Amino acid sequence: MASHGEDYKRVARNTGFLYLRQLVVVLVGLYTSRVVLRTLGETDFGIYSIVAAVVIYLSFLKQALTNATYRFFTYDLGTGNEANLGKTFSMSMNVHLLLAALVVVILEIAGPIAVGRLNIPAERMGVAQLVFQFSLLNFVLEIIRTPYNSSIIAHEKMDFYAVTSIGEAFLKLGMVFLLMWIAWDKLILYALMMCAIAVLLFFWYRIYCLRHFPETHYHKVWDTALMKKMLSYSGWSMLVNGADVTVQQTNAVYLNLFGGVGANAALGVANQVSGQLNGLLSSFTNAFNPQIIKSYAAGERKYFMNLIFSTSKISYFLLFTVAFPVMVYIDFILGLWLGKDAVPELTGIFTRLIFCYSLVDSFSAPLWQAVHATGNIRMHQILMSAVKILNIPASYVALRLGAPLYTVLAIWAGLNFVCDIVRMVYVRRLIELPLWAYVKDVFGGILGVTALSVPLPLWYYFSAGNRGVSEWISAPVFFCIFFAVYAAAVWLIGLNVDERKMLSGLLREKLHIGQRHNV
Repeated sequence: MASHGEDYKRVARNTGFLYLRQLVVVLVGLYTSRVVLRTLGETDFGIYSIVAAVVIYLSFLKQALTNATYRFFTYDLGTGNEANLGKTFSMSMNVHLLLAALVVVILEIAGPIAVGRLNIPAERMGVAQLVFQFSLLNFVLEIIRTPYNSSIIAHEKMDFYAVTSIGEAFLKLGMVFLLMWIAWDKLILYALMMCAIAVLLFFWYRIYCLRHFPETHYHKVWDTALMKKMLSYSGWSMLVNGADVTVQQTNAVYLNLFGGVGANAALGVANQVSGQLNGLLSSFTNAFNPQIIKSYAAGERKYFMNLIFSTSKISYFLLFTVAFPVMVYIDFILGLWLGKDAVPELTGIFTRLIFCYSLVDSFSAPLWQAVHATGNIRMHQILMSAVKILNIPASYVALRLGAPLYTVLAIWAGLNFVCDIVRMVYVRRLIELPLWAYVKDVFGGILGVTALSVPLPLWYYFSAGNRGVSEWISAPVFFCIFFAVYAAAVWLIGLNVDERKMLSGLLREKLHIGQRHNV
C-alpha cells in the first residue's frame, strides 16, 4: 500500500471532489424539488412519495448485496489479491441479476395490491398504479448497476463519481423544465422521466467500468464457495437493512393512515432536504470507507484505529457545520425555497428530527464500517435490528394514544442513538476498540464542541426574533457568529494534536506555503 501520508492525501482529495459534487447537487436539487412540488401539487407529490415507498421497501435486499459486493471488492484490493476481482465481479453480477428477477416477481404480485390499499384519492388510483410500474423499473436498473458502482468506489475513483452525480443533477433539472412545458399528466411524465434517467445512468456506469477496470468484463462463472460467502454476508447485512427500510416505510404508512397524503408530502419534502444534507455525509464516508477496509485487510492496526477515531469526529463536525444553521432557520429556508403557502404542514419539525438521526449516523459510520471490514457481522446485525425494529410498535402505540405525528420520527431518531451505544460496546470486543479512549476523544470532542458552539448563536437568534429583526438580516449575522465560534471550538477542542498537525500540513501543501522555504 502507499504511505499513510499519501493515503490521507487521497482521502482529502476525494473528499474535495465529493464536496464539490454535493454543493452542485444541493443547489440544483433544491431548485428541482421546489419546481416538482409546485408542478405536481401537494396531492400528486404525496402520491409519488408513498407509491415509491412501496417499491423502495425491498431496497434492503439491494443494500445488503451492495454491502457484500463493495466489501469483497475493497478487501481484495487491500490484500493485493487483484486476480480474484474478476471472479468477484462476475459472481456479484450473477447475484444481482437473480435479485432483480426476484424483486420483479414479488412486487408484480404484491405491489399493485399494496398500492390499492393506500389512502389515495380514487380518481388518481390508476395513475398511481402506473407510477408504481415506472418506479419498479427504475429500482431494477439500480440493482443491476450496483456492481459497477461498487467497483468505482472500491477503486476510489471519486472524481468520476462526482462528475457523474453533477451530470445527473442537471439531467433532473432539464427534466423539470420539460415537466413544466409538456402538456400531459404531470405525475406520469415525472415518473417516466425519472426512469429514463436511470436507464442513461446504467449505461454510463457500465461503459466507464468496462474501459477502466478489466475485472468488470463479465464472464460466465459460478463459484459456489464464493456465492455462499457473499450470500452469508448479505444475509446478515440484510437484517439491519431490512429493519431500516421496514421502519422507514412503516413510518410513511403510519403518517398516511393517521395524517393522509398531506403528511406524506411533508415527509417527502423533509426527505428531500435531509437527502441533500446526507449527501455531505456520504461524500466524506465514501472517501474514507475504502481506507478503513483496506487498512484492516492489510493488518495495519494503528492506521486502522486512527482512521476510526479521526473520521468519527470529522464526519460529525462536517455535518453539524451545515445541519445546525439549517435546523435553526429551517422554516425561513423552506419558505424561500417553496414559498410560504406551498410548504406542507409539519415539514420543518420532520426535517429537524431527520437531521438529528443523521447526526448520530455521522459519528457512527466509521464504527459500522469497521465491523464490515472484519466480515464478522452476524451479532452486530442482530443487535442493531433488534433495537431498530422497536420503532414499529412504539410509534403505533404512540399514535393510537393521540401523540402528534412527529412523534414517529422522534422515536426513530432516539432509537438510532441507542443503536450507537450498543454498537460501541459490541465493537469494543470485536476489534479491541479502546472504549474509554474512544469515548474521551470522540464523544468528548463532539460534546465539547457542540456545547461551546450552540449557546451564543442561539442567544442571538432568539434576541433578534424578539426585537423583530428580519430573518434576511439576522441569518447572515447568525451564520458568521456560529462559524467563528464553531471553527475555534473544533480546532482547539475537537481535534487532537496529531489531527491538527495533519490538517495544517494538508493546508500548507494546498496553499503552497512550504515553497517559500525553497526560494
